[in-house]
This record gives sequence, structure tokens and C-alpha cells, in this order.
Amino acid sequence: MKTIIFSTFLAFAGLFHSVTATTTHYETTSFKVNGNCDMCKNRIEGALKKNSGVQSASWDVKTQTVTVVYNPHTISVDQLRQLVADAGHDTDKVKSTDASYKALPGCCKYKRV
Repeated sequence: MKTIIFSTFLAFAGLFHSVTATTTHYETTSFKVNGNCDMCKNRIEGALKKNSGVQSASWDVKTQTVTVVYNPHTISVDQLRQLVADAGHDTDKVKSTDASYKALPGCCKYKRV
């Protein structure tokens, strides 16, 4: 009887460990984001960091590239791009709406393609 209880405990412990191990897995991705200044940087990074699946985000003004460390079990790369577009900044694959773009301060209005 003790062997059955102990085996059951080990099975549940292993299952619990595998579930928690997959939920804390982070990956890094980078993609292009249009913007001009430090206000853009704060807006882009802030839009991403508000999501609980994002561990960190850093946008480089010169290269126009954001690097994001995120949990792929809670958010996808396409969803990351959509968060940025919702904040008014076009990405390499997702465009912001005209209304989001027009709501940006004058210094943040980048040349749209």
C-alpha cells in the first residue's frame, strides 16, 4: 500500500514539475518597429511590458528594432506585434490603424510606407 501511495505521489510531483517548467520558459525575438524618439521608445516598450507574458522589451532608436523576451506559452510573436501596432507604431508585419497613428504626438509621427 505504501508503494502505491508513494508511486502516486511521485507521478503527481513529476506532472506538477513539468507543468511549471513549461510556463516559465522564455524566448527572445526581435522585429522592426517604426518610430522616431525617446517618447516612441517609452510607448513601444510600455505597450509590450504591460503584458504579463513579456519579461523585458527594449527598442533601439537607431536600428528601429525591438528585442523582446517573452513566454511563448502565454503570447505569440504576432500578438507582440499587434500590441505595438495598437500603440500606434507600424511593425514589419502589422500596421497600426490610422486612428492609432494619428493619435501619436507630432514628434512621434514617422514616415509611413
